[in-house]
Amino acid sequence: MIQKLRGRRFYLFILFVAILELSMMGLHSLEGKKATHSNQTHVLAEEVKKPSLIVEHQVKGNDLELKLVVQGFQFSLENMGKENKVGEGHVHLYVDGKKIAKIFGPQFTLADVAPGKHKIEVELAHNNHESYGVKQTFEIVVN
Repeated sequence: MIQKLRGRRFYLFILFVAILELSMMGLHSLEGKKATHSNQTHVLAEEVKKPSLIVEHQVKGNDLELKLVVQGFQFSLENMGKENKVGEGHVHLYVDGKKIAKIFGPQFTLADVAPGKHKIEVELAHNNHESYGVKQTFEIVVN
């Protein structure tokens, strides 16, 4: 009888350790991922779709004309520098690695670009200027 009781305790102990180990594996798989809470719903940051950006560009004389096609993103001048809202912000424009403009709409013209070859980078930014990690890079030649 005692041997049978010890055997059951042993199996219960093994079962407890296995459940504990499995739950810890689940927690480790979530490390580095942020969870947000809204009405008791848990959403991992990776599940929130990143906005997308397509940049159409054309050089006319010394001007660079940009058309920005975005999805899952709304331009917001009024909230720049304020609290971040998912899918809202502005665009940073870089020429040869130097930030030269903030863009708050789908069309923008950079006037009087110096003649020569230039690397252009267009990047979606949060209200607080942090990058969404969504950008397009291309080169232009101004004659």
